[in-house]
Formats: sequence, C-alpha cells, structure tokens
Amino acid sequence: MKAVIIDDEFWTRDSIKRLADWTRFGIEQVEEAEEGLSGLRIIDEIRPDIVITDMRMRGMDGAELLRKLTEDYPFIRKIVISGFDDFAYTKQAILSKVDEYILKPVQAEELNRALEKAASELRIARGLHAAQPLGKDVMSVVTAYKEQISRQFQELRAGAVGESFASLEALLRTQAQAAPGLYHLLYKHFMLLLGELAAKAGADDASALPEQAASFFVTDFTPLEQWIGMLRAAYGAVLEQTIQLRRSKHRIDIEDIRRFIDRSFAEPITLESVAGLYFVSKEHLSRTFRQATGSTVMDYIIAKRVEEANRLLQASASIKSAAEAVGYSDLTYFHRIFKKITGMTPAQARREAADER
Repeated sequence: MKAVIIDDEFWTRDSIKRLADWTRFGIEQVEEAEEGLSGLRIIDEIRPDIVITDMRMRGMDGAELLRKLTEDYPFIRKIVISGFDDFAYTKQAILSKVDEYILKPVQAEELNRALEKAASELRIARGLHAAQPLGKDVMSVVTAYKEQISRQFQELRAGAVGESFASLEALLRTQAQAAPGLYHLLYKHFMLLLGELAAKAGADDASALPEQAASFFVTDFTPLEQWIGMLRAAYGAVLEQTIQLRRSKHRIDIEDIRRFIDRSFAEPITLESVAGLYFVSKEHLSRTFRQATGSTVMDYIIAKRVEEANRLLQASASIKSAAEAVGYSDLTYFHRIFKKITGMTPAQARREAADER
C-alpha cells in the first residue's frame, strides 16, 4: 500500500513519518507534500491508498483537497490532522467521509489506530477498487441499468425503480463469482447517479437519504441483498421527497420547467412526461408554457437539441455523435429537424464552421 502526507509544517510531516508503524500496516511507500496542489499531483502520479492531510494550508486548503478527493478518488481512505482551532473545517471532513479527525500534536497511539482502521477496511475490500475499473462487459450492463433507472426516476415511477434494482440483483446472483471490488464500485456508481438525479429534480438528497445509506461501506463480503436493498431504500426516499415537492406546487412554475428542459433536453422527454413530472395535465402545461414563452413545449425541446447539436458540429464533432449526444438515433430525422430549424443541413453547418476556422 501507499500513503501521502500533506501538511505545510515540516515538523508535523516528520512526526507523522516517525510515529506511524508503516510496516505493520503493509504501507511500503510514503510520499509527502507541503500543500494541496502539489499533493494532488503526487496523488495523481502514485494513486495512494491512504491520504493524511492537514486542513489549514496555504494555497489549496484541506477542505478543498477533501472535496477533490471525494469527487475524483472516492476509494482513497482519508485521515485529517488539524489544530484545535480548526474545527470549523469539521463539517467538510464529515461531508467528505474521512476515516479519522486527529488533533495536533499528533499522538502515536491515535495515529496508528487511524491507520489500522483505514488499512483494515482497504484489505476487507481487497484494496482493488481504485485499481480495477469496471470491465467493458460489466460496464455496458451497468450503463443500461443506469439509463433505465434514470428514466424511471425522472418519470417518478418508484415501483419501476425498485423492480430494476430487483432485476439487477437477480442478474448478479447468476454470476459464479463477483470480481474483487465489483460490489463496492456498483454501489458507488448508483449512489453518485442518485446525487445527480436529485440535483436535477431539485431535491435535497442529503436530508432525504436514510441515515446509513451515504456512509454505507460495501465490501466483497457484503450480502448482495443488503447493499441492493440499501440502494432501493435510498432511491425510494429521494423519490418520495421529489414527488412531495412537485405536489406542493399550486401553480406551474414555467421557469422551473424551462430549467428542467435545459438540463434534460438530450433525454427522451415528451410533453406527457414533463406534465407528469409536474402533476398537471398536458393540455394545461402546453397552454401555459406557450403563453409564457411563445413556444410549445416540444418546439422548445427541439430547439434546445438543435442548438446543442449545432454547437457540437461547430466544435468538429461528427454528425452521428452530435445527433446521438442530443437524443437522436435516427440520422434521417435529425437531418430533417436540423435543416428545418437552422435552414442548413448538418454537413453544411459543419463545413461552414471549418471554413471560418
């Protein structure tokens, strides 16, 4: 295993290096950095298993570093070392799910206890999560389920979401032996997806999630029904909050609907699906939207798709990739719609952009 120490005080880094029983925990390489940016460069280079960081540093501080680690390196175990007066940073440490928060001056017993916990959890998970991405075959299956569940979530079909997770569980049970780290990766993939879906829907997933769902740690030995059940509960709770939010609106918020379309136009949304999301009839939505914007819902969606496709073509994307990126798999239909809106074919738009360059 590998570790990185990030602290702008030399004596603190030196103390940690001397006090930690690295050999006992199987940590063979220890690097150090004086601040967050140089620490990130080292992390990107050696892909450590454990990061020990101060919170208050010049340049990129510990709070920003923890956010980056949570986003880009979710499987790294994180230990925070900080002064007593820095407890304002504790909230970010909690949000970033650090393993331990240790006060300075560093005590050998406390440091080694934190390292023992981090190393133990890494071993339980076989320490392979960050090193082994999902294989192509598994990734294609996961992508299909993510697309299906995303669509069902946006249509507020809680029952269908539950059925999809049941189907995924049944599929995984047919596998003779799961690859090391697979369950952990799948859980993380679907929890990240839930955060994205909640953000799109305007729901607060942090308050809606079951208390244990966000911090639930899945290993190769976690029973399949346990972590799939946790996902079902998490999605169900956030969906329930989303449904209540939509029902609590007594009138159509056209700006909210426009923002939703602006975020989701590349997905298979229709007048009916948007009306269902906002608990109004499609006739009422169509009439109100046109009065406010001068455009029908579908014309607005199509205009957004063509606008984005044109932008991609201007940036040298192929016609096929631009069409697929905005939700059109039928190239003939895409050509017809694009020409109707812009007055030129996709090929002409692409050539025109190339000529201007």
